[in-house]
Amino acid sequence: MHYSEFPDAPASGTPLCADRDIRTQGVFVAAIGAFPYLVVQTPQGPRAYVNLCPHRFLPLDHRTEGILGADGALLCSNHDGKFDATSGAGIKGPALGCRLIPVPLRPEGENWVVA
Repeated sequence: MHYSEFPDAPASGTPLCADRDIRTQGVFVAAIGAFPYLVVQTPQGPRAYVNLCPHRFLPLDHRTEGILGADGALLCSNHDGKFDATSGAGIKGPALGCRLIPVPLRPEGENWVVA
């Protein structure tokens, strides 16, 4: 599935977050209308994903806001699935074989916007 198939999917150029948001928090979680998303800082730079676990289609932060592991992986608060923040690939638990849906991202000034 492509991010653009979701209701309220943002158009190219839509701001997702300020650079300072992910520099200080590590992960920024929000929604644009009915479109849930997250932006996470990785060693290879920021990555954005639709904030829905592909296993159950619930937001990763459905049960708790603590979705960034000490190792930099993204954690699903619903069933302890674990995702590589750089690639979105499932790396533990029910997330194995699944992948987060990426949202293309580019810098614009001090913000990150949909590419």
